[in-house]
Amino acid sequence: MSKDTYYKDHWVDIEPERLERYEAQFILGKRGDKLLATAEIAVGQIVADYGCGPGYLSVELANRVGPEGHVHAFDINADFVERTRKRVADEGLADRVTVTHLTTDMVPLDDDSLNRLVIKNVLVYVDDPLSSLREFRRVVMPGGKVHAIDSDFYMAAFDPIDVDDWRHVLDAGIHAFRTPAIGRKMYGMALGAGFTEVAVEVVSVPDSTGRMLSFIINTAGYAREGGRHDEEVVSRVVEVASKAVEDGTFFALNPQFLVTATV
Repeated sequence: MSKDTYYKDHWVDIEPERLERYEAQFILGKRGDKLLATAEIAVGQIVADYGCGPGYLSVELANRVGPEGHVHAFDINADFVERTRKRVADEGLADRVTVTHLTTDMVPLDDDSLNRLVIKNVLVYVDDPLSSLREFRRVVMPGGKVHAIDSDFYMAAFDPIDVDDWRHVLDAGIHAFRTPAIGRKMYGMALGAGFTEVAVEVVSVPDSTGRMLSFIINTAGYAREGGRHDEEVVSRVVEVASKAVEDGTFFALNPQFLVTATV
């Protein structure tokens, strides 16, 4: 993969070990209600899950829109597409979820065809977040909402990992994120994309069980692939985090910015 486009290419081709780690990251768990509250997903709505991953959010959305509604799930990774199809089928929801493998940045839907578009932890990776928001605005009908959920990785906190050590790993692996500070930028981008009513909330759910360990391990891998890292520091970060999870002393906080923009 080219380092210049690694931020998106590494989602197209995902090695098996990283694919399994992502499974843990995508589980909504108790965070689901908090992350989706301002999206106001309701029975009968037509909703898109843009960047559906392995399908956990698609299942949640399908349950919320009910049999009268429909969910369009999109992803650029073929394995995620198949996992989503299997997951919705296993949940008995295949009739209300259409899963599509994306090959372009365009949303393959007509203008004004959605009540809601949800995009979770995806804008950080896209080529041009502003253009993407404009495209999302195109497919959402007047009065509908685009609900974007994303991180600001410079605000993430981990303990007992040394602050400087973690910053070294993040900086060395920064090529894996197109806009690593996307969280703080989404409000202004939504206004720039033509939305006139934009609401912002920040949700922080503490992690003391190690759910974020997979993110730490993945970021360490990005740092190693970039070739600008100190291996002693990178190894220490992974070892400290892994040991903390094992002995129950791990703590992490990764604030999620929720930007709900009305068309």
